[in-house]
Amino acid sequence: MEKDMLAARKALRVIVLPFRAACFLMLIANFLVLSAVSLFFASFVAYGVALAISYAFLPTEWTQALWQWAADFYAQSSWFKAATIAFFTVLFSAILRFWPARDPVADAAREREIARLNDDLIAAQRQEQLRAKLRV
Repeated sequence: MEKDMLAARKALRVIVLPFRAACFLMLIANFLVLSAVSLFFASFVAYGVALAISYAFLPTEWTQALWQWAADFYAQSSWFKAATIAFFTVLFSAILRFWPARDPVADAAREREIARLNDDLIAAQRQEQLRAKLRV
């Protein structure tokens, strides 16, 4: 009985080992692909940040050279064009989310006005229901 169990365990190991190896190789491949994509994305983000803040912190010559290189690369590479458009779209959508700034006092006044109008509407409906009950 023990020999049969030992043989079954060894057979199971022989069958499971290639699947474990394949799973491990898939994990390694996924890690390498994800690392490359993350590095690629991070480089575009870093370059986009450099372009966005180059006006404030870099000398004029450096800024012009950086933007000229970006314009040349933008004309040559469709990947760079797509990444640049995506980066600045995300950048400006984040900025436009908070612009123009809202006035909290005006927002509170508008909310109070809406609440007052709702209360008036509810009171008018109740009065109408009471009048309808009195007529019957």
